[in-house]
Amino acid sequence: MSVLLPTDPLSITCDKLRPLGQGAVTFNANFAPGVGLIELHHPERHNSLSGKMMAEFRDIILRLEQLPNDSDMVALIVTGCRGKSFCAGIDLAFAQEYMQGSGQAGETVNRFMHDTLTRFACLPLITVASMAGAALGGGTEVLTAFDYICMDASTFIRFVQTRMGVTSPWGGARRLVSRIGQKHALRILAGAPVVDAVMAQSVGLVDKVVEKSATKEAAYDACLAACLEFVDSFVVDQKSGGERVSPVAVRGMKLLMTRSAGSTISDVDYEMFLFNSVVGSSKL
Repeated sequence: MSVLLPTDPLSITCDKLRPLGQGAVTFNANFAPGVGLIELHHPERHNSLSGKMMAEFRDIILRLEQLPNDSDMVALIVTGCRGKSFCAGIDLAFAQEYMQGSGQAGETVNRFMHDTLTRFACLPLITVASMAGAALGGGTEVLTAFDYICMDASTFIRFVQTRMGVTSPWGGARRLVSRIGQKHALRILAGAPVVDAVMAQSVGLVDKVVEKSATKEAAYDACLAACLEFVDSFVVDQKSGGERVSPVAVRGMKLLMTRSAGSTISDVDYEMFLFNSVVGSSKL
């Protein structure tokens, strides 16, 4: 295996991560009119992220950054695979094999995912998480990068980073403060409560709670349907008989929202400094 080095260009890191671990990240550009779908598929590990999946996720994001003006896509839904967690964070089998005992490898992955999620948050698309299952650890970092979240009433969110002895390495803390304010963010990040749907919606983390389904498989379908309903007003104008809203105008509005919200180099470096200062005594 090639050594993961934080000094490598991110394109080289991506190539090094690509063969590491199992699972897949798939993309359907035509899930519905004007709507794409990304699915995290690693059911054996509750959709936790291997190196391979991180590289594939970034590939899709880089592709979406280059959408042509004549594309009709305005929204993007992301889901875990049917019947499993939304994302259980980093794949511990991958971490133990390729990252354990190597501060350089950990920092490399953290810088890679920090940049990847910053890019995702700044995509010129309305992004919605279809959360039919739990989000934990790194999965919560991913969750903070969305514009909107639809969550099944029976599942939960838990930022377990402090329980693992680390800080927030992928930009999730900064995004969470922006989303719900410092007081709520500090409690959720440092206190690590199990955040159910009621609490998540009350603090502004979740935008729509989907009624509990009889099975996890049914929850998957119900959450996707809720996401499609949620993005409908970005796609069509029902008051004008269902005409398509200008995709270019919608994407332009998203770019206006994110123009001043991007991460800076100092943000990344400071988060790496904090993470590296505590990781020696962590459980990773």
